[in-house]
Amino acid sequence: MRLSVLASAALFLSVSAFSQAAKPAAAKPATAAASKTKIITIHEGTNMASTVSPDGKTVILDLQGILYSLPIAGGKARQLTTPFDEAAYPNYAPDGKTVIFQSYAGGTFHVWKMNADGTALKQVTTGHGDDREPRISPDGKTIAFASDRDFKGSYDIWTVPVEGGEPKQITTGANDEFEPGWTPDGKIVYVAAVEEEIIPGMRVATGRQVIQIDPKTLDKKVVAEVKTGRIDSPSVSPDGKLSYVYFSGGGQTLYPSKLIVDGKPISDKYDDAFPFQAAWLSPTTLLYTANGKLVKADLAAKSETEIPFTADVKSIRPIFKSKDYHFDSKLPRQALGLYGPALSPDGKQVAFVALNQLYLLTIGNPTPKALTSDSFYKQGPMWSADGKWIAYVSDKDGVENVYLLDPKTGAELHPSPSKTTAQIFPALSPDGKWFTSQDQAGATHLTEIATGKDSIVAPATFFPGRASFSTNGKTLAIATIHPYTKRFREGTSDILLVDIATKKTSWHKPAPFESVTTRTEDGPIYSPTGKEMAFVLSDLLAVMPVDADGTPSGKAEYLNNEVTDAPTYSGDGSKILYLNNGKLKLLDRKTKAITPVAVNLKYTQEQPTGSTVIHAGKFWKGSGPDSLKDVDVLVTGNRIVSVTPHGTAKLPMEAKVIEAPNSTVMPGLWENHSHPNSDNSIYYGDRMGRLWMAYGITTLRDMADNAYRAVEEKEAFISGAAVGPRLFATGEAVDGERVYYPMMIATTSEAQLQREFQRLHALDFDFLKLYVRLPFTWMKKGDDFAHNVMGVQTASHYLIPAVAVGNDGMSHVSATARTGWAYSRSLTGFSYSDVQQLEAESGMWTISTLLNQSIIGNWPNMADDTRYNIAPPWEKTRLLNARNAAVKTPSTASEDRVMREESTVKGVLDRKGLYIGGTDSPLDLPSTSLHLNLRSQVKYGLAPWQALETVTSIAAKAALLDKDLGTLEKGKLADLILVDGDPLTNINDVINVQCVMTNGHLRSVAEIAAPFEKLTAGANMCK
Repeated sequence: MRLSVLASAALFLSVSAFSQAAKPAAAKPATAAASKTKIITIHEGTNMASTVSPDGKTVILDLQGILYSLPIAGGKARQLTTPFDEAAYPNYAPDGKTVIFQSYAGGTFHVWKMNADGTALKQVTTGHGDDREPRISPDGKTIAFASDRDFKGSYDIWTVPVEGGEPKQITTGANDEFEPGWTPDGKIVYVAAVEEEIIPGMRVATGRQVIQIDPKTLDKKVVAEVKTGRIDSPSVSPDGKLSYVYFSGGGQTLYPSKLIVDGKPISDKYDDAFPFQAAWLSPTTLLYTANGKLVKADLAAKSETEIPFTADVKSIRPIFKSKDYHFDSKLPRQALGLYGPALSPDGKQVAFVALNQLYLLTIGNPTPKALTSDSFYKQGPMWSADGKWIAYVSDKDGVENVYLLDPKTGAELHPSPSKTTAQIFPALSPDGKWFTSQDQAGATHLTEIATGKDSIVAPATFFPGRASFSTNGKTLAIATIHPYTKRFREGTSDILLVDIATKKTSWHKPAPFESVTTRTEDGPIYSPTGKEMAFVLSDLLAVMPVDADGTPSGKAEYLNNEVTDAPTYSGDGSKILYLNNGKLKLLDRKTKAITPVAVNLKYTQEQPTGSTVIHAGKFWKGSGPDSLKDVDVLVTGNRIVSVTPHGTAKLPMEAKVIEAPNSTVMPGLWENHSHPNSDNSIYYGDRMGRLWMAYGITTLRDMADNAYRAVEEKEAFISGAAVGPRLFATGEAVDGERVYYPMMIATTSEAQLQREFQRLHALDFDFLKLYVRLPFTWMKKGDDFAHNVMGVQTASHYLIPAVAVGNDGMSHVSATARTGWAYSRSLTGFSYSDVQQLEAESGMWTISTLLNQSIIGNWPNMADDTRYNIAPPWEKTRLLNARNAAVKTPSTASEDRVMREESTVKGVLDRKGLYIGGTDSPLDLPSTSLHLNLRSQVKYGLAPWQALETVTSIAAKAALLDKDLGTLEKGKLADLILVDGDPLTNINDVINVQCVMTNGHLRSVAEIAAPFEKLTAGANMCK
């Protein structure tokens, strides 16, 4: 029972310490998933921390986020905490009886303590601030820790009595200050950071100094400083020697890392010191962790000894029935992707995008009228105040631009044409003279409709939502990210007000420690009455009073108790239209009465009729090293009927024959980590699906996206209304109280958590993403709901939830972690045997996302491929710039980091584990990045067929879809590609795509690219 104490406390805190606003009761939780379990014994640790008892006899290890106790001589480690306790950064008290640590139980980092045997867990600090890296004073009375709890934009050093109480702030610098340690005489040493840009648009806090401060007098002095690289985790020996971990390099290429004592590295052997304090056993002896090992160093003897250990981790592999995807269904389906609905000023009509067209619905008549009929992308309808125009976005002239459509006559205006800058999220001024939009950099533009004159009215922020004009037209309100500190990127999605005349900005919170639910269509939007703004808060519809200029003047009030998206007002402010789980609702602002708005919009799955025979010179099934020559592949409808030697099978007389004697037919490629409807992808429009297909990618696994945009695109692809791969979609990732990306839901109560799950289920999504700040107790609830109610998989950024909690996989080898370090890869890029064992032996899957454009320097001609002209011009420029930089300044450090990731991939595959290829597109460049991934796998150890399996048969197996996809066999779905050459001999040949078949529909690359780029590939072969 004692191991569950902290987990129980976590659940209590997650409900009680978050927002206390009245909200509906939680939905009934899913039943417990079936599972199979096993014990995995590991003997190394990736990014493990250690602390030693004062008598020098016992070590406590933080190993994969679980605390273990170990004799100093080594041996079998004894588990002290559970994964749900989320304990890390342990530190022995001087009495040898108490251990303090940081815990994320409850959804915020706090200081906890326990007995050294793992009993009597007790929380020391509370609140919404993150309290990290606790260290206890030499007299055992005081804990120093780093925290952002004063919410002024940085981490500072604080202290608190070991028994708890009111914390005391010790430092107040504008820059981040963290990782405290103590000197023997009771002073504190800590890391002081500088702000720097590691990649364009991303600024972080990098430790460059160690400062010593007297907590009584607050006198300070610098005791260590570096000009480059990074300092972590200072500690001081009993006789005053300073140690810290120093990382050479910077950004994404930190290496090597060394433990420094008195200014010098102590080891030539260990070059991957982990970013945690060394534990001093004596003035000349210390314990630290590096290169997967627990190392005891004798400074006097200049010797180092590894302390061997083993530790058991319990693996839990969920077993559940997968959802029915209705791959062959021809029955009509109701469209759920009603994207961006906007209520007309008279309250009688609704404009929205669905099935790749702009529709107009008259309330009371459930059958909407299509206002457009082309195959180009549509987005973002919004009415003018007089009801004469609907502003919307289309890329029919090449790049997403704002158009004004007269819904009565069909007449259109294109006020400010641009071929180089995207225009999305239009909003019209109350006087009808101006519109706002946002460009691909996140800047908000103000455009005069009559002249097309355009200027930036608000600076670029990280993926902001749609702007709204105040009723008097003087102010813009925009939802955008407001980070807490530079040290960590997360914050809340707050309301940014912009004075249009002066361009001055000011921040306003929708509610303390809460976010506007998504930064897309969830507001804020001003009421035409000028008295309030509406937005979505904790998934519910809320309003906040505003003054005449649109500045919030009171607290938010909830108007309903059901999941809400995309609110818009009628012209008199008396009604609010919104989405609820794929259905339209109309709320009477005065009475709060809610009326459903019926929509009857159905579609059917596009399936070809007749048969196609592909006669190919080579054939690869999608698994194994062998290929066949001179093969006929017969496809009827959307399924493969046979694969036979050429001329040996009787083929239908009416079959269309494709002659490809110099080509290889093989399964289409899987992009296993994509975000086709968020981040940069929202600026691609119709280009995105075509770009993936032109490079042979026939299946996308969506890892988090704007919900309604994702549903709309999936339905458009299924129905044939838009061209793109087979899409397994999901909505926004379920996150904790703090968020970063626009497609993350800030979840602050268990009631909201259950609403989020129900929303994803109602929209029939194929996956559930559990993001960085969601505590493991809530991840487990997400796993159970996904498996037992939705029949779909889950994943997060974390290894242990995938091994021991119930996640099905991990969406990266390593990515952003709330701790600041990952247990799956060290900061220098190494994943040790603990990671490879846990990934392989547990049966989970892992996606390798390199996120490293510098490797294009190995294949520079890839950037000259005219297929990439399908991408928007600024994305093609991004590709060229990456190539040019890689060629001009080759990076050995970047190349080495790729080599380390690929060694992890190979290590897991050699252990029969499930590694699959992905890119995190469009953060990385769509299409080309997947091919760079495949080439890197082969360069660093895999055979071409092994690399290709990670994006074909293994990908389908990992997704539980191998009965229908992943290989070319009788009865499988007809998703395949024809490529010029032999990819099993030369992996580079797989990029030479000529024709693409998805669900039996065959297109040449020339046809796919035609709206945006004139190509010839496959045109004669696949007419």
